[in-house]
Amino acid sequence: METPLCSICLESDDILCTGCQQKIDDGEMEEVAVEVSRLLFDLSQDIPTLEDVEVKEVRRTEEAIVVITAAGDGPKVVGKNGEVVKELADEFDRSIRVVEDSGKPQEVIENLLEPVDLQGINTVYKPDGTEQKIVVDEDDKRRVPMTTDEFEDIVEQLTGESYILSFE
Repeated sequence: METPLCSICLESDDILCTGCQQKIDDGEMEEVAVEVSRLLFDLSQDIPTLEDVEVKEVRRTEEAIVVITAAGDGPKVVGKNGEVVKELADEFDRSIRVVEDSGKPQEVIENLLEPVDLQGINTVYKPDGTEQKIVVDEDDKRRVPMTTDEFEDIVEQLTGESYILSFE
């Protein structure tokens, strides 16, 4: 299993090496990444499909925890019948979103918004350039498990492009 933590910290229960602690201090990794990574490692002892998973990052949002995996690893982290996600949700008392870093912007956006339907992605032309606008139905605003800023930040990190989330 590959996670934001080194293998030594992954197997430890209470302390972090100076390298992993520095990642937290520098804002490269959130504390929740430590907790989720260690729980996934523990679960991998009983769920063999988790052994070869790559967790790239874990982010805590207002109402959810977003687990960002390598392409193809999302279903493994969800688990058979959602068993892994249910375990994570129970442990952290939050909704869990598993998003694959697939390199395909629309796929990443749809996974982050799930179960909310994406209305479209529009290019808006402005005098000072263009911007990409993600359109979601206004009635679904409460169902998006993070703030607009959190959503836009994660999408930009995963796609390398800036998007504006719009509820219409």
